[in-house]
Amino acid sequence: MKIARVFPTRTNMSPRDPDAYFGEPGLFTPHYDQVHISVTFTWDLPKIGPLIQAWRKYGEVKIGGPAMDDKGDDFSTGRYIRKGVTITSRGCPNNCPWCFVPRREGKLRELPIVAGNIVQDNNLLACSRKHISKVFEMLRGQRQIEFSGGFESARLEDWIVEELRGLKIRHIWLSYDSPQALRELMKAVCRLRQYFSRDKVRCYVLIGYHGDTLGKAESRLRTAWNIGTLPFAMRYRTASLKQSGTFLFSGSEWVGLTRRWSRPAIIRAMMKDKPSCQETQMPTSESRDY
Repeated sequence: MKIARVFPTRTNMSPRDPDAYFGEPGLFTPHYDQVHISVTFTWDLPKIGPLIQAWRKYGEVKIGGPAMDDKGDDFSTGRYIRKGVTITSRGCPNNCPWCFVPRREGKLRELPIVAGNIVQDNNLLACSRKHISKVFEMLRGQRQIEFSGGFESARLEDWIVEELRGLKIRHIWLSYDSPQALRELMKAVCRLRQYFSRDKVRCYVLIGYHGDTLGKAESRLRTAWNIGTLPFAMRYRTASLKQSGTFLFSGSEWVGLTRRWSRPAIIRAMMKDKPSCQETQMPTSESRDY
């Protein structure tokens, strides 16, 4: 079956083959058996109607994607995400209040393992040890490996670190989603920094949620640096239909903070190397309300 995949927005994860389209069809677009409109972002939902009208004469139109609460029951390499990216599990056993995954994808499900060097699982380490070992076995044949879906710090055991040591790692991503997550994050960083440099141990730091302030947000970002990671600021988004309305805090100061703490060169210029994670003190706790 010949399938066209249509995306309202192009990203660095978008497929790049001739049957992947962005927006409306071109002048010489061929006919397809099916046209799959894949919607990743909620702010692209208003574009669905015009895209259906534009594409319906080129094939049977079907609509899906994360913004449509698609559970993602299977994974085909290169179909909706570019080749090299792999997803070996869907869903997550946790119910974090800031995360869309449990509602959209449900509980954790292990999938057949497809080769790729960028692992985009929501929570790979929540999978069975047998599944994780098979993923590592696949990755031994890959280069520039990136765990961009992130590792849950509390699940990072010594045997996993030993497996990681044998891989050609580009980035290992952890997350600092709440002040309460710091203790487990520090333990994970201490395990990883024995074998991996700061540039390889990255950390998503969630900022800009209900009750957050610029001062608290920057303090968490600095803490993520001080314990030995290279932080990346992620501003909290809601499921708004307007891209400009997805951020709870959208003022220029929040934009500036996000930009500074998402560019490694700027972060390094601001910060100096600090003692190891074992010498870093736990900051005072702060409350939060998503």
